[in-house]
Amino acid sequence: MRELLSEIFESLRQNKLRTSLTGFSVAWGIFMLVVLLGAGNGLKNGLMSNFGSQMINSGSIFGGYTTVGYGGFNRYREVFMRNEDLDIIMSEFGDYVKDISALDWYNSATVRYENMTITSGMRGVTPEIGPMLGEEILYGRYINSIDMKLRRKTAVVDENIVKVLFKGENPVGKTLMAGDIPFKIVGVLKTEQYSTWPNILIPLSTGQLIYSKGDEKLSRATFVFQDSVTEKDVPVFEQALRTRMSKKYGFSPDDMSVFYIWNNMENYKSVMTVFRALTIFIWMIGIGTLMAGIVGVANIMLVTVRERTFEIGIRKALGASPRSVVGMIIAEAVVITALFGYIGMCAGVGVMEGVNSYLVASAGNADPGDIFSSISFFKDPTLDISIVVSATAVLMAAGVIAGYIPARRAARVKTIDALRDSL
Repeated sequence: MRELLSEIFESLRQNKLRTSLTGFSVAWGIFMLVVLLGAGNGLKNGLMSNFGSQMINSGSIFGGYTTVGYGGFNRYREVFMRNEDLDIIMSEFGDYVKDISALDWYNSATVRYENMTITSGMRGVTPEIGPMLGEEILYGRYINSIDMKLRRKTAVVDENIVKVLFKGENPVGKTLMAGDIPFKIVGVLKTEQYSTWPNILIPLSTGQLIYSKGDEKLSRATFVFQDSVTEKDVPVFEQALRTRMSKKYGFSPDDMSVFYIWNNMENYKSVMTVFRALTIFIWMIGIGTLMAGIVGVANIMLVTVRERTFEIGIRKALGASPRSVVGMIIAEAVVITALFGYIGMCAGVGVMEGVNSYLVASAGNADPGDIFSSISFFKDPTLDISIVVSATAVLMAAGVIAGYIPARRAARVKTIDALRDSL
């Protein structure tokens, strides 16, 4: 075995240009496959992260502006959801909706702790919305029903505020000032990786009292579908809900801009359909690149056999068996594909890891005031190493097949013909 490897590497060394060109085609095939799959994976992870950890079988309802005149009302009129609408939806649409929650956005506020200040968004929330949005508590607790009932001035802050105001220390139990209003911190919320805009959550009842002057309007209601609800049932529910609310608020039931419904179930399906098509396309390109490498190996093996015809004839004259001739040429094909395939694999993985490190560093240095930095289009473009190793193994197997054809032809050449052909 040692002599065989020495012979192979000596042959490769004596034919540097041929070996380099063949190796480049193999390495480039693996490299491009890794980069393409990594890029596709990064795009998928980035867009899927915009769903966050939200429940896939959930949806959200938003108010809006009317676009047509109806029932004596003006054409352009703002319509808000209200607290009482949550009870209406649960009582009249219980066959579709399992649970519902709400939030309201308020103007950003300057919050401070001791001598540190930061501008933060303010949201009033109900206790049920946390699990629906997939929000994760790192310390303390979420807003609860007692906070809502007693309209407590409690707050859940995110990691961005902890980093700036509290130097990374656990702030649970401490009081921060939002303007002139004190809020006791009861929990710390985990921030999405690429989200840099600070947020404070307070009880919805407290927020409506302080910031809306008792007005019970809502910016958004989030709900979870019943387990029995299918994709076909969703349009029926949406139209029935819009018709019910149009009677209450006096707008056309066909006006889609009012009580707009964002359906995670439908959007998730659409995104996955796009990525299935994208994955197939990427694999087609990657396999085509690999095939180019395989063809390169096959051509080089044919040239190698042709150049070594005299050598093969001498080997057979000295008693070499056809099996040993086949083994020698196949071993050379395996060494080329394995060595340069490994180089291409390492290069591709290295590039993807470098891109991933750059994205993580860029997110850490992002401007907290840049709201677009919270939107992820590309994230974690890395691959499962098993996919990369499998692709390299496939290329090696293809190299064996590519080398076997000329090797078998060489083994069938008669000794006298091989010696005469070299003259």
